[in-house]
Amino acid sequence: MTQKTNVAILVDSCSDVPEEFIKAHHLFMVPMTITYHDKIYLDKVTITPEEVYANLDQEVPKTASPTGDLISKAFATIKAEGYTDVIAICISSGLSGTFQQVQLAARVSGLEASVIDTKNIGIASGFSAILAAQLSEEGLQRGEIVARVQTVAKRTKVFFYVPTLTYLQKGGRIGRVAGMAGALLNIKPIISCDDNGIYYPVAKVRGEKKTLQKLLQLVKQQVGTAQQFNLAVADGANSKIAAQIKQQLETDYPKVGKIYSGNVSPALGVHTGLGLIGVGIQILDD
Repeated sequence: MTQKTNVAILVDSCSDVPEEFIKAHHLFMVPMTITYHDKIYLDKVTITPEEVYANLDQEVPKTASPTGDLISKAFATIKAEGYTDVIAICISSGLSGTFQQVQLAARVSGLEASVIDTKNIGIASGFSAILAAQLSEEGLQRGEIVARVQTVAKRTKVFFYVPTLTYLQKGGRIGRVAGMAGALLNIKPIISCDDNGIYYPVAKVRGEKKTLQKLLQLVKQQVGTAQQFNLAVADGANSKIAAQIKQQLETDYPKVGKIYSGNVSPALGVHTGLGLIGVGIQILDD
């Protein structure tokens, strides 16, 4: 356990901060909800990605932002642990109502709170929480942390490919990717978030092998000449390919600060389906 920090960091489950980092750095997390016809689950708490994927052919559940009650309880826990300040990191307001929900709860939390809309999803949002936690541990104050995190968030990107657009379409999270036909042509889209935090197609490639090659090219373009950067590999029950991609990144970028890896959250898995591969890039250069 790291030493007590000045500023608590709260993050939502779809920001995909690795569980080991959350535990080691004492982050607080609010889970999304996943609703089936007969039961409600808490993202990453009472359901796993594998359980979601196993049932997708029978039922595509509904997902929703963390409830106001769960968010309020998280703020109450933070306050009870003696914190006066909190920074909440949220996935894009263009993809979820989480940012607005957390903002509402923050106003009546009794804490000095800042809520950041990362305009991103998955680990690309999680990178902001990781950075905020590290800066808090260095002793920076809330305003300084927020300024730095918001600057770096604009230079943070995720590229991900999904074998099918079916689940994004069913979940209504398709954004500017709508209308991309191609299942019959074996076209695999690579998707990212634009400046407004909305999904958009970056590339359309035929076949998985070429798609992964294109994914690595996009990472190279994003890293550019950066000297300080972190990377992350996320997957939707596609651990073999994810391990290969991570190994390739380790070879290609010996200067990388850290390469994180892990599953996308169950709530994200509802919308992406089985097989997702994503790479996040966080540029730290000033």
